[in-house]
Amino acid sequence: MASERVQRQIDRLLDEAEAAIAVSDWATVGDRARNVLRLDPENSDARSYLAAAERDTSSSQSPQTSPSTLPVATDHPASFANGRYVVKRFLGEGGKKRVYLAHDTTLDREVAFALIKSEGLDEVSRTRIQREAQAMGRLGSHPNIVTVFDLGQEADQPYMVTELMGGGDVEGLIEKAPDHRLPLEQAIKIAQETCRGMEFAHSRGIVHRDLKPGNIWLTEDGTAKIGDFGLAVALDRSRLTTEGMMVGTVSYMPPEQAMGGEVTPRSDLYSLGAMLYEMV
Repeated sequence: MASERVQRQIDRLLDEAEAAIAVSDWATVGDRARNVLRLDPENSDARSYLAAAERDTSSSQSPQTSPSTLPVATDHPASFANGRYVVKRFLGEGGKKRVYLAHDTTLDREVAFALIKSEGLDEVSRTRIQREAQAMGRLGSHPNIVTVFDLGQEADQPYMVTELMGGGDVEGLIEKAPDHRLPLEQAIKIAQETCRGMEFAHSRGIVHRDLKPGNIWLTEDGTAKIGDFGLAVALDRSRLTTEGMMVGTVSYMPPEQAMGGEVTPRSDLYSLGAMLYEMV
């Protein structure tokens, strides 16, 4: 039987899968279901979700994108942005982006190149993605926020170039920790650094809206930085997401956000509290 800590993690992943089903985000459904099955191989809900995700993926494939011809991790472009970003290797893929380790030939440094998935999106959604990326870019430099170096378009797909985070994310740190608990001192340090980055973003009029362990990244020396401002909303400009639509991650979402209401800096504080609870 799963421990209480592992069961909470399973429940969170299943909640996220259910939320993704509601918006037909089958890539996320499949990802969350696989994560649950790694923790509990016999979980019937996860098996059902994974089967549904695989059925949807299979039924939506055209003859040109059959399983035998789908690109694999090693099949990546040689470069992006007219050769400026030379791809070194594929880092991973989530529900919303594909991420590559790349070398910036102009500034001679290693970067994370994220190609935002925009297949099947209408023009309004594409515009929203671009404006949300710009919201992150407007933040400027802070030691506890992942720095955005560049934004652009590659074959009609938005991309974002950020600093490379060598320490992984906090979600991975929790998964590897004994009993999935971080030492108290480490958890407090991560929470304090996240809070500093969050305060800076709020001072620039940006609410993150999706603070969670998977969006907090670590440098090689363990410094925490907030990343993935994909759901951010600019308080001083028109809303970047549709009011009344629930977006975010259920397990860390404050009630007002879950009900589609207005988000404020306090919404992020609620999410940070939920994250701290999970860490300890």
